[in-house]
Order: sequence, then C-alpha cells, then structure tokens
Amino acid sequence: MKPPRIPPSAARLLKPLAEAAGELKLYAVGGPVRDWILGRAVFDFDLCCEGDPEPLARFCAEKIHGTAEAFGQFNTWRVISKSLRFDLAMCRRETYSEPAALPEVAPASVEEDLYRRDFSINAMAMRLSPDVTGELIDPHGGLKDLRAKVLRTLHERSFQDDPTRVFRAARYLCRFGLKAAPGLVESARRALDEGHAGKLSRHRLSQELMRILHEKDCAAPLEKLRQWGYLALLHPGLKPPPPALTGASERLAAMLLALGKPEALKVLAALPIEHALATLIRETLEVAAAQASPRNPLAPLSRRVLTTVLPDLPPAALRPVLINGRDIQARGLAPGKDFRDILDAAALLQWKGRLKSRAQALNWLDATLRRR
Repeated sequence: MKPPRIPPSAARLLKPLAEAAGELKLYAVGGPVRDWILGRAVFDFDLCCEGDPEPLARFCAEKIHGTAEAFGQFNTWRVISKSLRFDLAMCRRETYSEPAALPEVAPASVEEDLYRRDFSINAMAMRLSPDVTGELIDPHGGLKDLRAKVLRTLHERSFQDDPTRVFRAARYLCRFGLKAAPGLVESARRALDEGHAGKLSRHRLSQELMRILHEKDCAAPLEKLRQWGYLALLHPGLKPPPPALTGASERLAAMLLALGKPEALKVLAALPIEHALATLIRETLEVAAAQASPRNPLAPLSRRVLTTVLPDLPPAALRPVLINGRDIQARGLAPGKDFRDILDAAALLQWKGRLKSRAQALNWLDATLRRR
C-alpha cells in the first residue's frame, strides 16, 4: 500500500480552499483520506476546520459553481455541484448523555475531532496547506489497520454510544474486504442485547439502511446485519434483495415485497422515506397482492421489481388490462357493478396468462357478454 498523498486531481480542487483558509487550520478527514490511501476515486470531500466553516463553504460554492447550505445541528455545510460534494464542518468533540442519543458538541482540535469518529480507518486527517502536500495525522493507527485489513473501533463503548456505527461496520467490512478486530462483533451484539440499539429512531435506521442499499454489493452487509440481529430492528423478516436489482429504491421495494403486503405496509409506514418513493412501493405491493394486471401503466420501478421477484409471470401480466371501459360501453353495457366485475375478471385472467393479446381479450369480452 502506497504512502498517503493527495492525488493531483484532488489537490487542484483543494488548493484554492487551502489558500482561502489562511490562518484557519483546514483538514481533509475520514473517508477521503482512507480512499486516497486505498487508491480509490473520491468525489465526496469531508473537510473540517478549527473555526467557523461557513465562509469557506460559500467560497467553495463559488469555485465549483455549486450551492452551499447548512444542515444538521452541528454547523456543518454541504456544497454540491453537478459531480462533486464537499462537507465542511467545525472540528469538534462529542459527548453522549446516554447511549444512542445524539451527541453534545463543542469546538475542539483536529485530534479531538478524530477521536469522535467511528473506526480507526476513518480517524485520519491531512492538513491542507497552500502547497497541499497533506501531512498525515493518524493518532489511532488507521494506516496500520488499513494495511492489515482490519476494522477497529476507537474505544470499547463505541457501539453503545452510537449503534448506527454497527451498520457502517457491516458496510466497511464488505466494501473493503476487511476482517473485524477482536471483540468488534461481540461489542455490536452487546449494544443490541443491552437495548441501546433499540433506542435508535426510525429516521436514523432508515438512513443507514438506504446507505447500505446504495452499496454495489448490498447483500453481504445486509446478511451480516441479519446475523448480528440488527435487521430485526426494522423487521425480523427482512432479507437481502435479489442480486439482479442494483438501485437502492428497487432493492428496498423488493425487500418489502418479500414480507407480504400487510407486514410491508407496516414497515413502510414507519420508514421516513420520501413520499414519491413510498407511493411507488405501495403501488408495487398492491399489484402483487391483487395478483391481477393493473388498470394503468406501472412505473418503471414497479415493473423492474415485480419482474425480478416474480420471474415466472406471463409476458402480458404487468401490462395494463387489455380491455377498457370504452370497449365495454361500446357493446352496450353501462358503467356499474357488472362493468367493474368484467374488468376485474379480465385483469385476473391476464395476470395468469390466459389473456395474452388485445384481440384475444376482446374475443373473451364478446363471449362473456353473450353469456349474460
């Protein structure tokens, strides 16, 4: 593994920020440093400074033609452009009033800031001076652990203080091919057994689940969480989605679909996900539960999930019902219960593959009306 250095492409982006910081100490911290050491591309830059990050965030937004906004409770600023993201925060120390609570913070040095981090491989920093040479600050042996391919927490109560770190542990173990340091898994299970993980809000659980579903391979970390008992915090029946699905939203829909509609709707109602996605997932659940072709065209997400989870569906099953109300009215039947019953029957037959084309469906309709 090469000695840590800031790649030229990143140095060109960071040099103007380092110059603008002046006497304000500015650092790249956590993920970017880890990924530079690993030789991975970085498009999200986590930076911290020993002072107010707002002026630097606004300067950064001008340089990359992006937008800057504050988020969260801890004076953190996010700058986003078309292809880049910078998170700028004040170096801070954290204390926890009780397990699983959000921390109380205060300004601090970068060394104290690194101590609040989750794992040694994320507790490294590089000082950004105008020459952007980036001297490594590594008080917890993160470089040594990366070289040994070990994931290690910074202290024994790390998971009790913040059980969301268990979800990140599963991600990092699988993404980077690491092995757990002695006691890490036992500590994760202890945080669950002692009830600390159960205090996590649905919002924080949802955030961590979606981060895992965004991973290239989400099945491996989800399986670790299932083995450790953490998936049960969302629902005991949750399992990894089919490998053919690659989008986080599709994967979530497939996991819920596997629970069956009643249980899936309970989980969905408890997850603070965006309204549009929740609506699409409900549509998917409704179609699968009805086992009938839909009246209207399905959204692409619903089609992809249903065809993946139910691969034996007939080709026309997910198309809108092959006949419509105008076809029935043209044959002299007025809207009403019989009208709806005919459309429902056609939807069921189409789902089962007995109506495969519009011509066949119209012939079926004529035959049905003659029998009335």
